Amino acid sequence: MRLARISRLRMVLERLVPRLESPKRELEQYRTPPEIAVDIAMCIAGVACKVVVDLGSGTGMLSYAVSLVSGSYVVGFDVDEALAVLARSSDLYEASIVDFVVADVAYLPLRPLGNVCVVQNPPFGVSRRGADRVFMKAAMGIGARVICSLHYASVGVERYLKRLFSEAEYIVEFMKVYRFPLPAMYRDHVKRIHYIPVLLLRAWRGEERGRQRGDAKKCRGAGRA
Repeated sequence: MRLARISRLRMVLERLVPRLESPKRELEQYRTPPEIAVDIAMCIAGVACKVVVDLGSGTGMLSYAVSLVSGSYVVGFDVDEALAVLARSSDLYEASIVDFVVADVAYLPLRPLGNVCVVQNPPFGVSRRGADRVFMKAAMGIGARVICSLHYASVGVERYLKRLFSEAEYIVEFMKVYRFPLPAMYRDHVKRIHYIPVLLLRAWRGEERGRQRGDAKKCRGAGRA
């Protein structure tokens, strides 16, 4: 994808994806920056998925990015009905092949699927340690061919994720590290914006490794952190 188009897409997402109005702290609700969303969309664009599932879709940033980049059908799941309503209110809703479903990721109303990919920005575990594990289990539980996911970046987290994926016979590759902006949204937040290191990973089932290796390079070159 040409840089001019990437830049335009980021601007469209920044302008048209709704912002959080009343974020719930216990759910660690933050808006994914458009530049990161586009990188994730490009990671998944080269994979032939019948459906792309966005777990914890919020106001639709990842869902819309994936749909606009690849033209894939995307279904976003979020436990917060207010965010699903906000996501559907975007002008992008009519221009994209996207649906938003209110559901708890821990109890997805889906049977295991053979040709599905997953994108997600799960909780980083600031309020609830290990909260991202529920998302990873859900992604693997529906038989995702490829999973692109964001996580707090640390050596311990990387080891944990490698072990988790290995147990499910997935191969994981760590793509990029970003400075993820967390805006001050709660009363006890002192800084206007706080940055944390966040890791983008891509995991695929063992039999997918040879097919997807070339596309992984595109993901690394998608943008700059």
